[in-house]
Amino acid sequence: MGETDKRRAVTTRVIWIVIGIFFLIMVISQMMIYFGTSVKTEVATLYVATESIGFKGVYVRDETLVPYFTGGIVSYTHTDGSKVGKNAVVAQVYKNRSDIAVKQKISELEAQRDVLTDAQALVGTDTSQLESFSNQITEKHSQLMELIYLGEYAEASQLKSDILNLQSKREIVKGSVSSYDTKIAEIDAEIARLKSQITSEPRDVPISQTGYFISRVDGFEEKLNSTTVFDLTEKDIEEIIAAEELQENPSGVIGKIVGDYTWYMAAVLDTIKLGTVFEGAQVTLRIGSSNQNVKADIVKLKRLEDGRSIAVFKCDMFLADFIDSRVTQAKLLLEDYSGIIIPNSALRLSDEDGSIGVYIQDGIVASFRKVRQILSREEYTLVADTTEEKGYLSLYDNIIVEGRDLHEGKIIG
Repeated sequence: MGETDKRRAVTTRVIWIVIGIFFLIMVISQMMIYFGTSVKTEVATLYVATESIGFKGVYVRDETLVPYFTGGIVSYTHTDGSKVGKNAVVAQVYKNRSDIAVKQKISELEAQRDVLTDAQALVGTDTSQLESFSNQITEKHSQLMELIYLGEYAEASQLKSDILNLQSKREIVKGSVSSYDTKIAEIDAEIARLKSQITSEPRDVPISQTGYFISRVDGFEEKLNSTTVFDLTEKDIEEIIAAEELQENPSGVIGKIVGDYTWYMAAVLDTIKLGTVFEGAQVTLRIGSSNQNVKADIVKLKRLEDGRSIAVFKCDMFLADFIDSRVTQAKLLLEDYSGIIIPNSALRLSDEDGSIGVYIQDGIVASFRKVRQILSREEYTLVADTTEEKGYLSLYDNIIVEGRDLHEGKIIG
């Protein structure tokens, strides 16, 4: 055989080897696709779910309107939810807005003067408090940043004054400033100048009782109280909810006083879900978007013909964040369920007996495990902890939540 024929034979042999390797790779790939699959797993863990009834509730409190002589510009002296005593001044009425602006500036200057006067008292003291002042300033500065981030500007303003007070005291104790007398004198002179610009003194608006002041009214104050709440019908509750947008205060009304911290909530609930809830029972309500839990008593539970019920709750816990609200989103928390949480995408039917379960990754293969359902929600199902039972799901199993053509013994790894 010539040299050329030998080279041709070698080349042919190499080509067939390459073709053979190619087909071998193809066969292996197809077998992997058929017998195995990429899967996504989640570890089976314990979870506590709370069964609840969501609803819109109507706040009912004993509220008294605060009248005033109309005419002029109103400036409130208390924030909503502030507790005020009898004869306290809750607002002042000015003849024009410029007087209000001047008065506010005077108040700011008086607060600055009080800070400096307070710091001035530390002149001549030793430096042992320096570290304490510095630590407090750092701590309050962090709190200030958090309040600004949360949009709590009223609290942030007060905290800013506290920081200024501490800084002023620290400068005095360090000896960086020997006296604030000059600054205090300048502030006093500015206050005197501003007072001369006020055209007339404002009229005070006092209240006749102790309670919590709210600057806004909604028109239901004289209709809703701790007596009439028991007479509310389904229609009444729905009309109040429909009119939940706050109105402008009517002429001659500057706000209202909430008598005490006891409040009621009226709502229409789905009776089917109530279960063992009954009139006189103490329950837990989750109030508003803040998800604050409060204990309340069911003081009325009247079943309606359409399968729903009118419920009236009573609570003695003061909620400053919601005291100016009439309608709120709430939940009645019914029962806690504990079990293993699994995504609904993992649920399968057994090929053998049609039972409900999941596939788990058992080494390199898929294995079916039965489950006992406790509670089903839109995205997940809670099942019993069956760790000790053969053939059932156990804690810490790797549940297959995504995978194609799963069956018992399928190679997945």
